[in-house]
Amino acid sequence: MFHIDPATLRKYPIIGVLFGLVTTVVVVSLLVSGWGEVRELLAQKTPDPVSLHDAVSLRGTRWITVSEGQWHCDQAFTTRRRSTVERMFRGPIESTEVPMTGTVEGEVLVANFDGAVKCEERAGSKLTGVVGSTQIFTSQAALRRWSRGGYHAAILNVGASPQSAMILLVGLAAIAFLGIGFAAYYLRLMIRSRERHEAPLPSMTPIQPS
Repeated sequence: MFHIDPATLRKYPIIGVLFGLVTTVVVVSLLVSGWGEVRELLAQKTPDPVSLHDAVSLRGTRWITVSEGQWHCDQAFTTRRRSTVERMFRGPIESTEVPMTGTVEGEVLVANFDGAVKCEERAGSKLTGVVGSTQIFTSQAALRRWSRGGYHAAILNVGASPQSAMILLVGLAAIAFLGIGFAAYYLRLMIRSRERHEAPLPSMTPIQPS
């Protein structure tokens, strides 16, 4: 985990300024790129019931429900958590991706579950979530992984909704404000330190007797 010693930041406040600014720029770019998806999702009041073929073929980001498809539990892909603290409280598995196929050859809808899932027990059940997200819920790496071999793939983020997307966006906005505050704090420290160094020293000329 990335860590900067507070004593180092006080000694070199420019590091704190740069760290805060870089954090803010990165988070703001995520906000800008993800706002389009959030706007599309917020326009929906309820999830759209669609077929697996329609789910894979949809353009844009949609909140949907899928109740068909053959689950391939033997091909499930799991991602393990890296943080020891997260593993202790939330389990070792970060996400589980289960491919589902329908009547059209070459199409695969990947159900992305948060954490571990008992695939055989869930197989065939109705799934509701967000499909088509490439900024908020789904990484490009997941799409590339399941598009190998010429497959037309889409990722269904099970349990995701317009409300959860908005919460994520608000969380990112809060981090951006924290980054601005962090940079402003160490900028003030840097200015005060410079003022102290530039302050004139008291005169050492001896006082002449009158």
